[in-house]
Amino acid sequence: MSLNIDKNKKLHFIGIGGIGMCGLAEYFLLKGYKVSGSDISDSYIINRLRELGADIHIGHSSDNIDNETGFIVYTAAVKKDNPEIKKAEELGIKFLKRAEVLGEVVNDKFLIAVAGTHGKTTTTAMIGKMLMDSGFDPTIFVGGNVSVLNGAASRIGASDFAVVEADEYDRSFLTLKADIIVITNIDEDHLDIYKDLDDIKNTFRKFCEQSKENSNIIYYGDDKNISSFIHGVNRNKLSYGFNPDNSLNVENIHRNGKLMFDISNSQNNYEDISLNVIGTHNILNSTACFAVAKLFKIDFSNYKKSIESFNTVDRRLQLKYKNSVIVYDDYAHHPVEIEFSLNALKDTYTGKKITAVFQPHLYSRTRDFYKDFAEKLKIADEIVLLDIYPAREKPIENITSGLIYDELVKNNSAVKYFHDKKDVINHLSGSKSKGSVIVFIGAGDITLICDEFVKQTEVKKN
Repeated sequence: MSLNIDKNKKLHFIGIGGIGMCGLAEYFLLKGYKVSGSDISDSYIINRLRELGADIHIGHSSDNIDNETGFIVYTAAVKKDNPEIKKAEELGIKFLKRAEVLGEVVNDKFLIAVAGTHGKTTTTAMIGKMLMDSGFDPTIFVGGNVSVLNGAASRIGASDFAVVEADEYDRSFLTLKADIIVITNIDEDHLDIYKDLDDIKNTFRKFCEQSKENSNIIYYGDDKNISSFIHGVNRNKLSYGFNPDNSLNVENIHRNGKLMFDISNSQNNYEDISLNVIGTHNILNSTACFAVAKLFKIDFSNYKKSIESFNTVDRRLQLKYKNSVIVYDDYAHHPVEIEFSLNALKDTYTGKKITAVFQPHLYSRTRDFYKDFAEKLKIADEIVLLDIYPAREKPIENITSGLIYDELVKNNSAVKYFHDKKDVINHLSGSKSKGSVIVFIGAGDITLICDEFVKQTEVKKN
């Protein structure tokens, strides 16, 4: 690592509460650096970092930067007019984007980089756990809090292996030079960054082409967007999917208490793989993990044992409560992810009423996909809509959750639209929800509503 960060001065993170930022901050804390940071609001992530010794300010201010600050890391969502960036420029303090710092940390290791529009967090966690279980002692950076990492989003390993979630937002993953690339899928997303789908595909291709010499690319072979360019990339390749033309073929999906499936290749059948998580999408994530196991020559029994004991990443279709009502918390914020999640619940809880509580994330994404959101939400028996969570964006004229609501009404869907979060909880409470499955969906603060609903439900139960 050639960052030349002075351990006697503060390493400051702007946007430290972000899931990608907190993992990097925790990494440096555990390496013995003095870490400070700022963010717009408090959170359980920030509390965790404070407990580890980080000095964190709520709110961005030039006062957060002084002569004791030696280096600044900032999230891609932070603009150059941020007061802390401007103060750093005045003081001559070096600053870099999180993605650039991450690249400096992991590029000199044997790097497995997991990319894709959907599923990369879970797949990264699965691969990281498998390598840990198999004695490889990897360094891990994942975009979620993982139970196997004791709730952290990163891990410092003693070996020269690293597993990293490769984020395409702001083209961040182009700072990584991998030995193994995993691509789970490619869809239109982040259209505030990319011109169109072709721009996204071309950037993924560039990511593949800049990988290390003799690298391997593992990819979902049934994805037409990946297939449109991957065969022209001059790297070793291994495909997986449901189509028998793939290098690794998923087959014999069934339930025996848990979701089970087999994987076959041209030489062998690998049978009776059991998952502790739900959804066909997790079968694919597990198969991508199996492809990594093949490259590492990890014995099938070791892979199988590791994947069967994998529990979901926080907020990835996470079971939060199961009694009179079943409650899930889900980070899905793209129409395809919503389709994955709702179909997984329909398949798992046959005959039960499914209620989807959805908080759209970003005005631009709602503008681009409101019809698709409505189409996928229709899978649920009842939809409850909340206002858009703006995150890094300012409002866009005439773009509200009402666009999704109107599309659902056109299709005679059972839908409610609430502006007050208390009204959501009141609507969901009571006998009408008994025996049903409620899933809180979105990348914003809807997880807090989920927690409050579970808390109130537990109180009523007792």
